[in-house]
Amino acid sequence: MKSSVKIGRDNSNDIIINEPSVSRNHAVITKLEDDRYEVKDLGSTNGTFINGKLVIKEFLLPGDQLQVASSYVDWQEAFNRKSKAQSEPTLEDPFSRIRKTIQLGAANDNDLIVDGEFVSQHHARVSLLKDGTYYLEDLGSTNGSFVNGARVSSKNFSKTDNVKLATSDLPPNWFDQPGLRVNFIREHKRLVLFSTSLLVLVLGTFLVYQNRCRWFGKGCTLTAGKMYEANKNAMVYIDHAFYYTLTLNGTKYYVGKNKTFTEQTEANPDPANLLPYSQVSGTGCFINVNGAILTSALVTNPWLNESGHSAMIAEVISSRTLKGLTLKSNVAICGETALLKWIPYGVINNQQNYTEATTRVECQRTDSTPVIIQSVKKQLPPNTGYVMYAYSDKPGKYLYHSDLKYYGSYQIPSPNKMTTDTFYSASDTTNINTVHSLGVPNSLPALANGSPVFNTRGELIGLVHHEKIILLTTFIKQLNN
Repeated sequence: MKSSVKIGRDNSNDIIINEPSVSRNHAVITKLEDDRYEVKDLGSTNGTFINGKLVIKEFLLPGDQLQVASSYVDWQEAFNRKSKAQSEPTLEDPFSRIRKTIQLGAANDNDLIVDGEFVSQHHARVSLLKDGTYYLEDLGSTNGSFVNGARVSSKNFSKTDNVKLATSDLPPNWFDQPGLRVNFIREHKRLVLFSTSLLVLVLGTFLVYQNRCRWFGKGCTLTAGKMYEANKNAMVYIDHAFYYTLTLNGTKYYVGKNKTFTEQTEANPDPANLLPYSQVSGTGCFINVNGAILTSALVTNPWLNESGHSAMIAEVISSRTLKGLTLKSNVAICGETALLKWIPYGVINNQQNYTEATTRVECQRTDSTPVIIQSVKKQLPPNTGYVMYAYSDKPGKYLYHSDLKYYGSYQIPSPNKMTTDTFYSASDTTNINTVHSLGVPNSLPALANGSPVFNTRGELIGLVHHEKIILLTTFIKQLNN
């Protein structure tokens, strides 16, 4: 079956070229049964050309350049469009799908002014449809509107199609005209308002749920299991080797063990000549991201434990390394760290896994005696966390009181074994906001100095020191600093 495309200036043609040099019925292209194409000049005044060569009747091959008079024709595109047009009507009714519309023409009152000798004052309208395509509607112009060479009264098209008003192309980026831009918020005010309100409601509900304990006192209580999971990774085991120091008649001496006879206590002005006198161990917990560890003053400054002073003095006297020292001597006793180190929960207990720390030296026990040691790395190790505490020294701020309390304590780790901890629970009805310390319940085993104590919210309320719970109120300023 043959099909054909007519070319000329007359409106009855398939390809209408409104140029004076083009004849009214200039040429016709025919698709033959063997899928070849043939162009035939219809007696035009200015001729038909293939690749610049004047022809009367000639075969067209794909890629050949077809020219009628001085105008070039995309004949392959014309056949594609013509085949499509046979199954789709040229006149379409998209008005229920129109989002934006602009008017085009030569007059200044158009949304888009298109210059051209043959462009009518109000030539056509272009509409943006809801599917993102466009719709061209001719407004009864004198010289017509064209989509891909075919004259149309109305037609759907896309940005890649060639659209002309008479002989003038649409300006570049015509689709970016303000009248064709889509403002989603303006066009969907109700949807945007509903979505925003819903989002605010969801976020508000989530925020209230997350803070229900702090704001309303609801959902605060943690089970023993959740309490343990929330705080186990904040626990550390601490080992502190130290020297005593004695100041006698204005001279400072270090007290430690003889490097050869390690059972022998000696005094020496230079600690390099001595081994540490003793060591203490205890428990602590991370309190911030900088690796600060909260523990007991008996761990940070073990020389403040007066129970061992008399025995230490007697040993120094026995060693005869400090002349003039007697049990009645006016001697100032203090101490210094030889090595302070710690290891976190869940790590193998060997020397390479310990981290050093520092502490401030105090020679007299007061409320300001430090209970915080600082990791020299000044950061949290991987897979660790820090405890929560919800208390300050501002008026009206109190520790949350719950009768049930949780106690976290390290089990002294065996060499090359993974460090573990244990949580205990016990009840005590004393209001913790009316006292500075509480006794550790007799029902519990002996707890290491520095063991943290929590309320049922999982908040830190104090730590164990000499079989007592020293509450946060005693050293809150240290935490805040």
